[in-house]
Amino acid sequence: MAKNYRLSLGDIVRLKHPYRSQDWAARKSSSWRGFEFGIVAEFGDDEKVSLFLYDADGQLFLVPALSPQALVIPTYVEFDVTELVRYEIVTESGYSSLE
Repeated sequence: MAKNYRLSLGDIVRLKHPYRSQDWAARKSSSWRGFEFGIVAEFGDDEKVSLFLYDADGQLFLVPALSPQALVIPTYVEFDVTELVRYEIVTESGYSSLE
């Protein structure tokens, strides 16, 4: 992350190393890369950020144990900001690409 850039809630980041939950990897094909992107959901202590994760197909990371009848809420995972790359910044009119 650039030192002069501050993450905001809703910003999109790319993970330097995709997150591969064992439960999800077991249900996906061997070519599935994992969850590569995240939406900033919460700020933690020090340089920690909680993200709602999604993969290249747009599939959100949800706890597999949730029953289909339950209210489905995305699960967030905590990362250190050094594990992330800026991708898109949330603006009043949507997202602004950084690439």
